[in-house]
Amino acid sequence: MILALSAFEARYIRIVNSWLSALVVVYLAFAAAALLLDDHPIYVDGLFSLATAGYADAYPDPALVLERLVIKSQQHVPGYFLLLFYWGNLLDWAPLAMRLPTLFFGIISLALVYRLGRSFVSSEAGLLALVMLAGLAFYNIWYLPIRMYTMFVAAELLLLWLYFRAIRGQGAHSARLLLLFLASLVFLYTHIFSLATLLGIGLYHLLLVPKDRKWFAITCAFILAGAAFLPWLDILVQGTDFATSRAAEAITALSAAQLLQHLLYLGVNGSVAFLVLFILAAYVAWKRDRFAIALWAITLTALAFYVAVNAVTGVIDLPRSRYAVIVFPLLILLMVKGLMSLARWKLLIVVIMLFWLASGWLYQRRVGAALFVRSYDTIPIHLIERHLRAELRPGDLITGWSGGLSFDFESGVYGGIVDYYFAETQVDVDIEHTYFLQDMDDAEITAAIQEQLGGRERVWLVYETARWPRYLLLWQDALMNGYQRCHIDDLVERVRIERFQLSSCD
Repeated sequence: MILALSAFEARYIRIVNSWLSALVVVYLAFAAAALLLDDHPIYVDGLFSLATAGYADAYPDPALVLERLVIKSQQHVPGYFLLLFYWGNLLDWAPLAMRLPTLFFGIISLALVYRLGRSFVSSEAGLLALVMLAGLAFYNIWYLPIRMYTMFVAAELLLLWLYFRAIRGQGAHSARLLLLFLASLVFLYTHIFSLATLLGIGLYHLLLVPKDRKWFAITCAFILAGAAFLPWLDILVQGTDFATSRAAEAITALSAAQLLQHLLYLGVNGSVAFLVLFILAAYVAWKRDRFAIALWAITLTALAFYVAVNAVTGVIDLPRSRYAVIVFPLLILLMVKGLMSLARWKLLIVVIMLFWLASGWLYQRRVGAALFVRSYDTIPIHLIERHLRAELRPGDLITGWSGGLSFDFESGVYGGIVDYYFAETQVDVDIEHTYFLQDMDDAEITAAIQEQLGGRERVWLVYETARWPRYLLLWQDALMNGYQRCHIDDLVERVRIERFQLSSCD
């Protein structure tokens, strides 16, 4: 038994000290996400990203990107949208291509959390941090939407790595300070809630870092980055007014206790057992571990910032937990510091990591990504359009129902998802949402279907095979009254497509 444990520990040490182990984890995360790149349609926020970045512009002009943000979306900063502008104009505006930056930043964030843990704790801590971020269910869902959240996390981790390198390095090297300035600027221009982490770093830097020449040089780098952000500040003030008014009308904000509870719950993959690791991390900080103290200072300040801002603006409800995505790498690094207090028990650490991955998988199955990203649980309108493209005729109607919000959601600014995918066809798409249908009786639904049909020559009935069988009879009864069913198609996964015609089938 002792020999077996010794052999296990020797192999464990070889694995955690090897760069190859980290590469394997990063590759597996990339492959798992890449396989899903085309599984989901874009959703309303993704459509907003594409439209803001200029996919429909007659000619490329980055000034138009800034203009759209200033006029229509003052609560956003331009960094991610400018990136999409150049990416789309250089490569392709198709959703599949536009998802690649998000995926790349997700993979970069994994590499950075590994580098951060390895540089300032140990090679073992780096690998554990990598595995935990790769296995965090809430973070995994942001590898694919056309939004800025993986870029947000990658920018944060890069800034943290450069900052801790700067305060621990010898002297205030100009190259190191320039990189710190640029990283701070990128972070600020990626999302306004970057202020949460920056405030934490600032307080830690002000209160707990020795005041020497290096401290002064780093402070100047942060001040210059803040000054470079000032031109956008007035626009953000307008955006705050917009968000506050919108929250009062449409958003049920989480209370301070609810917000903290929810973020911690997401941060531990829905398993409260991992909260023990925070107690261990607190013990490590109490033993005067500098990195643990810094992490606690930054994390607690960031959480307090989110609570305070949400109390004023009310912008974070349950689905909008994404605004606090930068908190989760901090929580993971704290848990890793806690794990390192158990470093002598290698087998226990392996068991905890397996439990972490299992918890993430179970949380994903139990809750699902659709709570946070609508297109993860909806009818695959992009696959339907692609499948029917060659067979559609001008004047056709595509009807049916779905339990997903993405396909029929109107942005109020740039139209709807259906308009985007069917822009090059001359058909009408009128797929009902079950949220509205559930308040209607059968007679009302039948009357609405008859109004939809309006004597169309050809009608395509599209529906999810596993949902809401009650509605199938209503649609089919209405269609069989005067129409002939000419074709049934099950080639799109989870979807059945039936074609009906007034005239004989051809």
